[in-house]
Amino acid sequence: MPSFFLDVLNGSEVLEDPEGQDFADLDAAITEAVASARDLVAHAIMQNEDVSGRSFLIRAEKEQTVATVPFRSALPGMLGGWALPVSMLSAQLDVTANSAAARISDRHLLEAPLATLDAVFERLVEGYSRALQEGERRFRNLIEGLPAAIYMTDAEGRITFYNEAAVEFSGRCPVLGQDRWCVTWRLYRPDGTRLPHEQCPMAIALKENRPVRGAEAVAERPNGTRILFMPFPTPLRDVSGALVGGVNMLVETTHGKGADERISPH
Repeated sequence: MPSFFLDVLNGSEVLEDPEGQDFADLDAAITEAVASARDLVAHAIMQNEDVSGRSFLIRAEKEQTVATVPFRSALPGMLGGWALPVSMLSAQLDVTANSAAARISDRHLLEAPLATLDAVFERLVEGYSRALQEGERRFRNLIEGLPAAIYMTDAEGRITFYNEAAVEFSGRCPVLGQDRWCVTWRLYRPDGTRLPHEQCPMAIALKENRPVRGAEAVAERPNGTRILFMPFPTPLRDVSGALVGGVNMLVETTHGKGADERISPH
């Protein structure tokens, strides 16, 4: 079983892996590098650090670098400034190698980024109680800096905060304290039927005081374009466990054209 070394390139400095690891092949080593990069980027986000310029240099036993895995490629859309459509992920993962074996499977590309985004989002939510004690400014500043569309509500579903990515996603500026449940203009179910905002995943999360995962919906902007997306609505609780609001992340899963085709004209 061959050994590979996962060195870290930070600018012009290389931190060498002194021991290396045994892997079945180069593909397995790259998969490990991508997983490690996701963990390091997620940790850096929580610490307000930027590691987007770093890369794993995968070195073989003969000392030559056989593949490069940039940290930014592990979380498409979060540090690289990329859009998040799943159909674009395979083109954005920047992995170079001297062998076709370095290619990562399509399934890995499609599933890992969303799973990682969910994990990072959960860590943000877990830190909310601490943010209440320290003041919400740092928590909101962290959300504001993320390219993913994120917004917050009070316990009754009234929008209290949204980042610029949410404005770009929805095509509108929500009215704080008046708009409820979602920042989007109109919502549809994937089958094309209208989805009232009071029945949307965020409304369910707040009314039932539980996170909602695995749902899909279609958002329509005021200009008529539509986006198929996956929401991550999550209740926010204070240190006593009482419901104080909710936070939601909206992740596009297809291009607007694909969403248009799934909705009949209205």
